Amino acid sequence: MNILFVTGHPAQVHNFRNVRAELIRDGHRVFWLTTPKDIATNLLETYDIPYIRLQKAAKSAWSRMRVMIHNTILVIRTIFRNHIDVCVTRTDPYTAIAAWICRVPNIMLQDTEHAATSRLQGPFARFGSAYLEPECFAVKVREDELRFPGNIELFYVHPKRFSASSIWNLLQIAPNTRYAIVRFVKWDAFHDANLVGGFSLDQKRQLVQRLSKHLRVFISSESELPADLEPYRIRIPIEHMHDVQASATLFVGESATMASESVVMGTPAIYIDEVGRGYTDEEAREQLLWMYRPVANRKLLKSEPSWISGGVEECIEKAVELAAINYDSKIYAQRHKEWMRNKIDCTAFLTWFIENYPESVQKTREADETFWQHFK
Repeated sequence: MNILFVTGHPAQVHNFRNVRAELIRDGHRVFWLTTPKDIATNLLETYDIPYIRLQKAAKSAWSRMRVMIHNTILVIRTIFRNHIDVCVTRTDPYTAIAAWICRVPNIMLQDTEHAATSRLQGPFARFGSAYLEPECFAVKVREDELRFPGNIELFYVHPKRFSASSIWNLLQIAPNTRYAIVRFVKWDAFHDANLVGGFSLDQKRQLVQRLSKHLRVFISSESELPADLEPYRIRIPIEHMHDVQASATLFVGESATMASESVVMGTPAIYIDEVGRGYTDEEAREQLLWMYRPVANRKLLKSEPSWISGGVEECIEKAVELAAINYDSKIYAQRHKEWMRNKIDCTAFLTWFIENYPESVQKTREADETFWQHFK
C-alpha cells in the first residue's frame, strides 16, 4: 500500500515513526507531511524521515483560513500524486477534508479530550474512516469509535520499542546522580487555547530553587528563561530526551506528554494543568503520577476528582517532598508493573490495523482479552 502520515506536534513524530518503520519493513511505501511546530522537523531529520512541510498558521483568523486552504490543497495533491491508499493522522482538519474529498480512508487517533470536542477539531473527527482512542479516553466523540488498551506514549517508549542509553556523560554528571527534569511549555498549542497556564515566573523560580537543594535540576522549556534560570536549561541532542527521562529521579512539569512518557518508563511524575487528560487521570488513579490544577476556579470540571491533589503551592510542596526523601521505589515499581501488564505494544496494533483495514475495524470492535494478547 501507499500510506500517508500527517503530523503536527513533535510528539506525533514519535507516535508514528516506529509504525512507519514496521510498514516499510513489510513492503509498503510511506509518505509524510508535517506542520513545522517546535522541533517536529528536527525530529524527522534526526530519524532520517523524508517529509513535505505544511504551513503553520499565525494566530489571526485570516492566517488560519489561508493556511487551512493551502494545507488542504497540499494534502489533496499528495494523495493524488502518490496514489495514497490510506491516511493516518491525529485528527487534523487538513487531512480530514482532503481524504474525504479524495474518498481515501483516514485513520484518526486522539488522546486529548478538550481538543477532540473543540469547535475546530470536533467536527472533523466525523470525517475519519476509523477513530481510535485509548480505553481511558474520558469523552465519547463518535458512536463507532474504537478503543485500545494503551496510550499514545506506548507507541514509542514501550519496553519493546525503547531501551534507555547511558546519559551520565551526556549530562556531565557522576553516575547515579539524583536529578529532576522540569518542563515548562509555551501554552500556545491549539489544545491550550483559553487555558491560564501552569507555573508563574515566581513559582518557576521557587520550584527550581527548592528542588536544587536536594538534587540536580534540568529544565526543558519551550520558551525563553530568565537569566537566573537559564543555567539550568538542559542542553542535549533532542533524540536523547527520553533517555534522560528514563533515568531521572523525578519529572515535574506542565506537559502531559512528557509526564506520561516518564510514567511509562517508570519515572514518578508530577503534572500540573487546568484540565488534564484521560491518560494522566488514569495514571494518577494508579498512583503513578501526582496531578495538580493551577487555578482555584476550575470551571472546566463539574467536580474535583479524588486524584487531583491541589493547586500550584501543593504541587511545589509535593515535588520538594519527593526530591528530599526517597519514596518507596519498590512499591512504585510494583504499581508500574501491574499497570503495564494490561497495556499493549501500540505500534504492533496500529501496524496491524492499517495493513488489515477495513477488516481490522470489526475485529477491533469485537476484541476480547485473547485478541489483545497478540499485541503484548
